[in-house]
Amino acid sequence: MIRHLGFVIRSFTSGLVMLTGNRYNARVARNSQDKSFNLFVYGTLVSPAIFQAVLGKRLVTNQALADNEHVFYARRAYLNGYKKISPDNTYMYAVPDRGHRISGYVICDLPGSCLAALMNYEGRNYSRRRLNVQTSHGQVKAMAFVGNVKQLEHSFGYAFRDSLKQEILLDKKIDAVIREAEKEQLHTNEEITRRAVAELSGTRIRDIKRRHFEVGGISDYAIRRSIKARPLPDYQRVLDAPAMASLASNYLRMVIRQVVFNQFEERIRREFRYELDQLPQAETYYDRINSSLIALRILNQNRSVLDVVIADSLGDIDFKSSHLIDYVRRAVAAADALYNTSSVRSHLAFVRGHMGFGHIPLGAELEFSNIGHGVIHDPQGLAMSDWMYDGFLYFYDFGLDKLTWKLGGHIDNHRVKTPGEPRRGFFEVALGNLSIEANISKPITRDPWVLNQLIQQTREFYEVTPHSIHLSMQLRHQRHPDRDRLLPLPVMKCLFAIGGDPVRSDGGKMIIRRLSPGEILQCDPKPGLLFSEISRRRTSQGQDQYLPAGTDKEGPFVQQFRFLRLSRHINYEPIIMGLKGIQLSLRPGTLLTPAQCETHKRHRDLFEALLQWGQNPSAISRGDIDRFLSYVQDGLMSERRGKPAHNQAYIAWSTSQLSDMLRRFNSQIESGLAEEK
Repeated sequence: MIRHLGFVIRSFTSGLVMLTGNRYNARVARNSQDKSFNLFVYGTLVSPAIFQAVLGKRLVTNQALADNEHVFYARRAYLNGYKKISPDNTYMYAVPDRGHRISGYVICDLPGSCLAALMNYEGRNYSRRRLNVQTSHGQVKAMAFVGNVKQLEHSFGYAFRDSLKQEILLDKKIDAVIREAEKEQLHTNEEITRRAVAELSGTRIRDIKRRHFEVGGISDYAIRRSIKARPLPDYQRVLDAPAMASLASNYLRMVIRQVVFNQFEERIRREFRYELDQLPQAETYYDRINSSLIALRILNQNRSVLDVVIADSLGDIDFKSSHLIDYVRRAVAAADALYNTSSVRSHLAFVRGHMGFGHIPLGAELEFSNIGHGVIHDPQGLAMSDWMYDGFLYFYDFGLDKLTWKLGGHIDNHRVKTPGEPRRGFFEVALGNLSIEANISKPITRDPWVLNQLIQQTREFYEVTPHSIHLSMQLRHQRHPDRDRLLPLPVMKCLFAIGGDPVRSDGGKMIIRRLSPGEILQCDPKPGLLFSEISRRRTSQGQDQYLPAGTDKEGPFVQQFRFLRLSRHINYEPIIMGLKGIQLSLRPGTLLTPAQCETHKRHRDLFEALLQWGQNPSAISRGDIDRFLSYVQDGLMSERRGKPAHNQAYIAWSTSQLSDMLRRFNSQIESGLAEEK
């Protein structure tokens, strides 16, 4: 195949001179930092979105809009003596040919700082040349990146190093298949309908891209089969169900809200790719987190406007005579009308200005239910009723599994998570999840501020009662927790006092609600406590399934703390810092499985003492609080290879916030005791 391509390319042209390598390129780029230059573009860089993603500069064809600092004018130009070839049917390569010319654009006076980004983007398949191009005002000397024939012979197929180029290739192929599906299934040819089809094919497109990067390529046949093999989701199965009279509008509200979010996130990610790539986020993290956070902030800030748009959509479309895609099309159009570039810039600046650092990779899962844990204890919905969603029994009928994937949305009944038969359960948002079916995920950030923002903004976005949150941290093999290691009882008390939802019971008595029956307490058939769990993360489908802790295989190990209430009244930023410190200093394991409770007396004693305290909590002594904070401090001071990953002022702020939370808990307990007297 490569030999054949090499023959084809050589038949188009004769010898091009290869640049002398990356070291030379880097030296040239450094020496050109202060020199402006003209650039001729003719391929993917003609696209304003790609130009901005690569260079962070806007491209316009109206000279009046250019400021030659952030916005540059693209003037029509022709390069003589070259023609374009595309052996991979995706990227254009200019090769010498006396009888041809290439149409493109010239951009003048680009700052020299752009050169390094250009050379990195174009890669080894292109050589840099200074050539004359013809404009309406005469010839202009400009830099052009032309095909490097010798290198091209070894670079076609999927062996491109640049992920952005791979995305361009995939997007073109996927768009072509979506166009086919639209014509065959809907008999239309409209951009807005194609975008709606893409929304309802969301998880399929996600999996195509994921598998491409995992295995180094995916065939056109596999793309076509994945998207076209199954019909688009629709609610026709439940159209005449009696429950739809009261539930349909609530599900459709969620559909429209989710599609608007998806469109915002996609557009932010496309138009601000360059700015997002400058944020401190490694490739090993979920790549949609920062764009998702910005989209959530904008939509939550404009909730009233979005509510009006949703109400208008529900009023204009008749449920009985329409289909799910009609609502999705309307939501796509609404997103276009609501989207505002200046608002995105403002929120991007806010996020960039507040982002911090850290070392431990973090994650979170959020559970929502209008009837709390009753949604899993009463799977038939006989004793408790969720008037808005009926426990999300119709989640799949309204395509929400296809629409909520960017935030890891799925239904969890604590028995099975994978899609299948309709069932009642929590609506769970597993941030950073790459596939619920394959059980693979990535961490989302190393910054406690970003994670707290994502938690709060996600909680606010969904119109479902928040229930609980699972905070996770990824640990290197050398920090592998001891599976059966316990936390001291005073430390457990401090953690539940901070995040275990201390409230007054119906009888006026103080309790820790997360330690009450039906929450994280397991009693049937054997006692257990869903406090924390060690597992191993899978980041690709080729890895083994989640493995229990205690194996000898290398990490990454994940510690997941599952005891926290999800509430708008809780600031999770210092709690995240506290849990990091506790994990690093004390290295607790899984707590508490029925097997541990049955075989270890120390585990049973801790379990019983904690439950007793949870039903009748007492104030935590100053000495126990100080020891708890010292554990937090010790762990945080050794987060990055024995040294702190945060500055000491931030660590001090975190421990001060935790101290204030515990002081408020003690005041709450003491005021309750005074009232009882």
